[in-house]
Amino acid sequence: MKQTHPLLCLVFYFLLNGTIFAQAPIRIDLNGRWQFRREGATKWSDAKVPGSVHMDLLSSGIITDPFYGINENNLQWIGETSWEYMRTFLVPDSLFKEKHILLTFEGLDTYARVYLNDSLIFTADNMFRSYNTEVKYILRIGANQIRIQFPPVTDENAARYGRLKHRLPGDEKMVCRKAAYQFGWDFSPTFLTCGIWRPVYLETRNYLNLYTVRYIQKEITDSVAHMAAVFTIMSDLPDSSLFVISTKDQVLFSNRESVGKGLNNIRVDFDIKNPKRWWTNGLGEPNLYTLNHEITFAGRYKLNGSTRIGLRTLELVQKDDLAGKSFYFKLNGIPVFMKGANYVPQDNFLTRVKDSSYRALIKNAVDAHMNMLRVWGGGIYENNIFYDLCDENGILVWQDFMFANGMYPGDKDFLSNVRAEAGQTIIRLRNHPSLALWCGNNEIDEGWKNWGWMKQYNFSKEDSIEMWNNYRVLFWSLLPGSVTLFDSLRPYISTTPLIGWGHPESLNMGDSHYWGVWWGKEPFSNYKTKVGRFMTEYGFQGFPTYSGIRKAITGHQLNMASPLVKFHDKHPQGLEIIDEYLKRDYKTPKDVHMYDYVSQLMQAEGMKIAIEAHRSAKPYCMGSLFWQFNDCWPGITWSAIDHSGGKKALYFYLKKEFAPFLVSPDFHNGKVTVSVVSDILENKQADLHLKIIDFSGKLLWTKSSLVNIPANSSKVYFDTTLSRLIPRLNLQYSVLVAELISGNDTLSKNLLYFDIPKNLKLDSCIIDRKYTEIPEGYSIELTTDKLAKAVYLYSTFIVGEVSDNFFDMLPGETKKIVFRTTTKNPNFTSFLWINTLYSACLKN
Repeated sequence: MKQTHPLLCLVFYFLLNGTIFAQAPIRIDLNGRWQFRREGATKWSDAKVPGSVHMDLLSSGIITDPFYGINENNLQWIGETSWEYMRTFLVPDSLFKEKHILLTFEGLDTYARVYLNDSLIFTADNMFRSYNTEVKYILRIGANQIRIQFPPVTDENAARYGRLKHRLPGDEKMVCRKAAYQFGWDFSPTFLTCGIWRPVYLETRNYLNLYTVRYIQKEITDSVAHMAAVFTIMSDLPDSSLFVISTKDQVLFSNRESVGKGLNNIRVDFDIKNPKRWWTNGLGEPNLYTLNHEITFAGRYKLNGSTRIGLRTLELVQKDDLAGKSFYFKLNGIPVFMKGANYVPQDNFLTRVKDSSYRALIKNAVDAHMNMLRVWGGGIYENNIFYDLCDENGILVWQDFMFANGMYPGDKDFLSNVRAEAGQTIIRLRNHPSLALWCGNNEIDEGWKNWGWMKQYNFSKEDSIEMWNNYRVLFWSLLPGSVTLFDSLRPYISTTPLIGWGHPESLNMGDSHYWGVWWGKEPFSNYKTKVGRFMTEYGFQGFPTYSGIRKAITGHQLNMASPLVKFHDKHPQGLEIIDEYLKRDYKTPKDVHMYDYVSQLMQAEGMKIAIEAHRSAKPYCMGSLFWQFNDCWPGITWSAIDHSGGKKALYFYLKKEFAPFLVSPDFHNGKVTVSVVSDILENKQADLHLKIIDFSGKLLWTKSSLVNIPANSSKVYFDTTLSRLIPRLNLQYSVLVAELISGNDTLSKNLLYFDIPKNLKLDSCIIDRKYTEIPEGYSIELTTDKLAKAVYLYSTFIVGEVSDNFFDMLPGETKKIVFRTTTKNPNFTSFLWINTLYSACLKN
């Protein structure tokens, strides 16, 4: 039946301003080869669209790699310069037979004036929005020219900022709807890009035009999913149209519906029998349905397309309890512990991120047993492929709106701009089953209340009241109102976190960003007690892989005294903090390569403590998203995977720490406890094997027991004082080994040392190795005569990837790994090096 909405005119505004149509009769692609120049110059150079001015300058040989050395400093002039882009294209006579011809830009970065045949057709001021406009009466038969002027972001920001009544925390960039990390962040360099960063095309519309299709799951049982589809249609004529919804196997709906002149919201109801639910990674299959739609208008015009959906229920549960207030997600009626990370853009130059990079990154998330990624609010609303891959792989997405770490204007023009941005974004993403949550901003509520902005900026009482009211309008009204209007079944929260980590109640209610470790320089052991209801941010820096950092710093410049090393850590005290923690817990590495290795190991060990504390606290704590999964450049950051795709020590740890089963031993105040965590949805019986050995392999104590592990649980299965087990244990020369075994399968294995690494009495060990050539590279079998801590395999001559790294080996233990490479070399054994923590910290 036909339904009209009192806010149809508002919907129409969003649709006209860039929503991608489900069907266009004719589309002329305007991507590919363009030309660009510095404004005022006479010479044009070749450019690529989608692209950015930095990449066009690099391709033209005008600049060198922006990430290398201190090139960042030398290239700031690019963002301070006006640029022009131009393309000539042909329009055939036949195109003018169509009723409407629109020019669409899916993304312009950021301030732009767009001319068609020397007529200014629109201006843009939002990187996150699409723009389109009717151009039929400006186009010519034959040759046409588009020209775009991109003024410097800094100039336009300064002009807009100067018109405000007061300063804003975050300063001039807060008036600009551009990815915040591009202005520089503590993990990112400063590159103020500009250009046509998403596709551009001409497209036609005729008498009936379909703007969007929204699928709504009303109710689901094992036998049936009751569904609705809402078609938003613009029609120039009233008519009765045939609507058909189908899968590849069956027709789900077929009926004639009345379409009135003007804008229509046509809602139809249908059922899907015996539905297969969508599950997250590790709990089941992420089942998807491709729903095809076809609309026949006036008996001859056909509009058709398809949308992929998943059937599931997802609830964000925030309820008062005895401890405070819960914060967890319930998927298909099951409380699910969220394991994952914060995701940032994969490059400072967004258009050079290939589809293969998205596929590799999401595969890495799946292989590390993740089930959630948070798209952080200082980046971008990601490309469609990101959400498609999350749909396919059972990765839920916590989606921030793009607001972070500062206060924003509240004037009418700014709010109107944001309203269009939010509407377009919600409409584009709302059919994805992976989309779990809309979050208004990153850390702004916390910043306003805890970071001293009012004192820093010397705000008057009136200014403070105005800014907080602006905050409330944006994050308590405009954004939740947009979610209600366009995606009413999805949860929205105004900010993350609601309470800063310096307040005890931050661990009792809502989600938490805990930065006592790192920012507060608290010991890693504090992770054991600083456990909140849902840990949305926590982290520690580590160097990139050694091959990764050598892409930016080479030769004699790669040493710990080099200013280039410090230059590639954008946190103002980053290297100093790393070094302070390293000196607490580790011996001094012997060179820069080993410093790189030990810093990665320290990062991984710190995150291990945090993750095990979070998971062991289930169901009090129901989420652990560390900062950060990936990198935008070859820098020293908090990432698990560096900019080159290299896996740091943390990534290899994650594959064990986020596994469906976790055995977690702990030693505190003389007491040994062993917890077992299960994320699977069935009860499990397994053998828990515990033993204490010395570093030579001598057995000092052992115990085995059969344990019954409830589904979706965490429980302590062993709890005693160490002195009861072994009265005078040499803590620096012993290790507890915990294994959870079912049949021939090791569900989880974990080692517990009784002292910090620098106090351990490690010794030189002999690691025997056997190599076998296999189709994907080489199989490597390792054995050791003594404890080998943090075994590190690397090659600077053969490009490849190991299946495991940074692992401990027990005396007499055999470890099999695969070195995947397409390069076969008869001297492979000479080109693969093996280090341990002991050898890394020997003095030259």
